Amino acid sequence: MKKKILIISDNLFLCKEFESIIETTELDGIEYDFSISPFSDYDSFSDTLKNKVSVRNLKDNRHVDEICVIYDIVFSVHCEQIFPEKLVSSVKCINIHPGYNPLNRGWYPQVFSILNDYPIGATIHEIDNELDNGPIVDRALVNKYSWDTSQSLYNRVVALEIDLIRKNIKKIISNSYETIKPDGKGNLYLKKDFNDICEIKLDELKTVGETIDRLRALTHGDYKNAFFIDSETGKKIFISIELTEES
Repeated sequence: MKKKILIISDNLFLCKEFESIIETTELDGIEYDFSISPFSDYDSFSDTLKNKVSVRNLKDNRHVDEICVIYDIVFSVHCEQIFPEKLVSSVKCINIHPGYNPLNRGWYPQVFSILNDYPIGATIHEIDNELDNGPIVDRALVNKYSWDTSQSLYNRVVALEIDLIRKNIKKIISNSYETIKPDGKGNLYLKKDFNDICEIKLDELKTVGETIDRLRALTHGDYKNAFFIDSETGKKIFISIELTEES
């Protein structure tokens, strides 16, 4: 009897990498599908991935019930939806998390790693009823440098996530892995915490180092994160920073 696997994600790049790992790994007796959130671009995923892609809303009980009936394992790969209790209690759910649990739980771990000078890495863990809290299947750290921005650090973490998936996929599917409990609750950051640090008030008293770290943490490609309010127009003025190591 074949095992049915579902990968739920809102990250097309990681879906492509996950598909490549499955295709190049000796995994007998499995079938797999992809699902995305309702707010992701279905056409981009469907046109790029070889396997079936569906849209599932995890707030919709009908979608959750369908997953529970059809699938044996569900992978969350940068899925922006919270897995409901019914799903995690009915099916084995595994999260690929871009942070080193429990130090980097929650949203945008690389941002708060730079801002608060925490170590960072990637974690594969079972999903329970708390955010990024379940038993750990595997985890590792990446190097973090003084010239990292959110983007460069995130890219390094994603590369590690791919390595951890490749290393552990057979053990997860065959249920032959062991887990460890997280060593404490660590640090949990929500999207609200990120939103709260985006506005830079011009009368804030900060050291130059603290200001640079905050701008590094909020610089991520073309995203408009850090901003201040222009006193004359009342409009947001967005800020990013570019750092280059001496050659």
